[in-house]
Amino acid sequence: MSILADILTIILALLSIVLILMVLAQKGSANGGMGAAMGGGMAEAALGAETTSVLTKWTRNTAIVYFVMVFGLGLAYIHLNSAEQAAEGSALPDFETPVAEEVGLLETLSNVETAADQAADALGEQTEAVATEAEAAATEAEEKPSE
Repeated sequence: MSILADILTIILALLSIVLILMVLAQKGSANGGMGAAMGGGMAEAALGAETTSVLTKWTRNTAIVYFVMVFGLGLAYIHLNSAEQAAEGSALPDFETPVAEEVGLLETLSNVETAADQAADALGEQTEAVATEAEAAATEAEEKPSE
């Protein structure tokens, strides 16, 4: 299906060039313009007096084929994209999640409380040590002047 879509895309590109040339070859509506500059009179001389109506019909039919091909190729590429995504399983990549211990909310809260208690105990011990040192320094200072 992909090769067919690529071939039709190339045909569409060629058809667009042909359509552009057909539009440029037509005679302008106001005695000149781009059609006259690009050979509008030459087309009448080469193909006869009825060239304007024939060229208009060909241009119309080519434009219809062009837009039908654009619509068909759009649907083909949508189908190819959806088939590709279905083959892969999903459009997003799969990431492996690391395996971690499952810890519940209550266990987490109790761990936090335990850590807080340990921090409070350590702070209390430090405060007691500083208070003991301050008392020792105060008693030393009181004893020295009396000697």
